[in-house]
Amino acid sequence: MLIQRPGNWPRLLSKEMFQLLLLCDGQTELSPFLNDAMRKTLQQCEEEGLIEPCACPLPLDKDQYYTFYKNRYVRNIFWSITGRCNYRCRHCFMDAPCGKLGELTTEQAFDFIDQMADCGVLRVDITGGEPLIRKDFWQLVDRILSYKMTIGTIYTNGWLLNEQVLNELERRNIKPGISISFDGVGWHDWMRGVPGAEDAALQALKLCDERGFLTDVEMCIHRGNVDTFSQTIEALRDVGVQNVKASNVAPTPLWEHNSEGNALTNQEFIEAMLPYITWYYQAGKPIEYLTLANMVVLRRDQPGKIVAEAHDGTEKCLNCYMCGAARMSCYITPEGRLLPCMPMTSSPDQENFPKIQDIGLKQGLSNSYYMQFVNGRIKDLFAANAECAACAYRYKCGGGCRATALLDGSHSLMGCDSIMCMLWKSGYVERIRQTLDQAEAAYGSA
Repeated sequence: MLIQRPGNWPRLLSKEMFQLLLLCDGQTELSPFLNDAMRKTLQQCEEEGLIEPCACPLPLDKDQYYTFYKNRYVRNIFWSITGRCNYRCRHCFMDAPCGKLGELTTEQAFDFIDQMADCGVLRVDITGGEPLIRKDFWQLVDRILSYKMTIGTIYTNGWLLNEQVLNELERRNIKPGISISFDGVGWHDWMRGVPGAEDAALQALKLCDERGFLTDVEMCIHRGNVDTFSQTIEALRDVGVQNVKASNVAPTPLWEHNSEGNALTNQEFIEAMLPYITWYYQAGKPIEYLTLANMVVLRRDQPGKIVAEAHDGTEKCLNCYMCGAARMSCYITPEGRLLPCMPMTSSPDQENFPKIQDIGLKQGLSNSYYMQFVNGRIKDLFAANAECAACAYRYKCGGGCRATALLDGSHSLMGCDSIMCMLWKSGYVERIRQTLDQAEAAYGSA
């Protein structure tokens, strides 16, 4: 694999290109080692600017040499650097206002960053809780950057995001994406438990847009804010947001206690969001990307994609991994636990997964309960789940999402994803397809 700095974009290499680049160390005369195929590859690499001739020996920089990592490759780590937060959100996965999951000390966090570098991690996405409340936030950022890892996205509620924060990021020559949750015009303060949260989020998004930082928004849909959806999308567009994901509120214990009757069933969420597929096209595709969770991904420049149709309907899916996303990234909780994704923090099953302090990241990414899950195939799921194995739609959904199975299904890691079951068995996939086809036919697909 070839890594392109400074963005750390990976490129898979052919066998010939890999062998050639191993020889290109700035000191080896290549001619004696090249056959016709490698000469052709050499020319291609020069044309692409991957290598250049040198008139005299010129050793590479240390990080330009090939490095072999014994652990499984993970391009990016999604890291909650704290479990504390300055908001009191009604649905938090980790009950952040109480700091239930705590946080690593500065020394522990430094050690973890060192381990990330030692495992070949290329990108770190930072979240919380609220990451900006850590007093050592910039120390952690500098430690990450010292290893030439990049910071891809910072997830924040926006309250503490100001000119000074953006100045500090630019001073370090980085411009990460900024992701801010926004839960509806007139409803954001209610959801986040802090007066002024809505204005703070919109101001932060506008500031980022003015300063050239790309932003995206995740929106939790409930009975109270669903009718403000189109107004909310337009408000977000006006402050420069081009990517919005709307989801039903996850059924965390906190949300079950604090929803005040606003919780939607999954079926109610699908019914409520179906009309907005047509609205997106009718309104002229007001933003670049609009994802309606578990339903459809809508884009300006491409036809819509139905989320539930994960596989082609044949037995080919059996050898696919249960969770494709977990193959290239992982999530670290505030207490240092290695998980496939953040939603699993609200499930007692998270305790089956290892803590980095106990076994180290290298072992966690090599030989652990986490790796048993990550390496699991759809055929393994079907072997453990008779209901999925007998379902007529199994080769299309592939068993669905494991986090959803834990949170909103059978509450078992190898259980049924109740949302996928409902989408397929109740005919919603076909309704989504018909709605999408009609909207694209009436208003254009791209």
